[in-house]
Amino acid sequence: MSYFSSKLNLFKVESRIVSDDISALICCKPHDRSVQEGKGIIIYYSLTYREWSEDTQKELRSLTRESVSGDELFLRKLVDATRLHDKLWSHISNESEGHTDHSVYVTEFTGERAKPYGASITDLVLASEGGYTSTYSAVYWIWHEPAFRSMDQREGSVFTLELAQRLLDHYTVLGGKTYEFIYSVLDPQLKKVHLFVKEVDL
Repeated sequence: MSYFSSKLNLFKVESRIVSDDISALICCKPHDRSVQEGKGIIIYYSLTYREWSEDTQKELRSLTRESVSGDELFLRKLVDATRLHDKLWSHISNESEGHTDHSVYVTEFTGERAKPYGASITDLVLASEGGYTSTYSAVYWIWHEPAFRSMDQREGSVFTLELAQRLLDHYTVLGGKTYEFIYSVLDPQLKKVHLFVKEVDL
């Protein structure tokens, strides 16, 4: 994937040390291993979303660049799509440069990659609302042809890493029923991960 490489400069990131009840801010370079491995330190990484043309096999533009923690970076790279600028963007590939500058290559979500679920996924994610929150939550949608419906499974805030780990599974058991994960969409502004599932008989 070297042809995806961007020429971003390494930049200093802000890290937070939390010891007992004392918090202190330090600046460090993210590739400093001694700092990364320090207990209680959170390292922030550069993450850029880049629009990719599958027709020309070229990058079209940079959509947004953010600074995220390692746990959130894990989550953002594992989802199938992301909501940005009131559009859904389907993930094509992930890349890192020097293990510090990260990129997610995306293309506008058309539903082709998620037939026959695409239209329902788009409608539900774009209609989602909510106020500001500092932590992520999971929203489950179950398939009832021809559309997804809200699931009874309700949760409050979830640790970012725990939510990312759920995306590693193909199936989940909720309320004694087995569900297959169909698609996942991250909404970074509303701090939601939409999980679209279908009941299966295994």
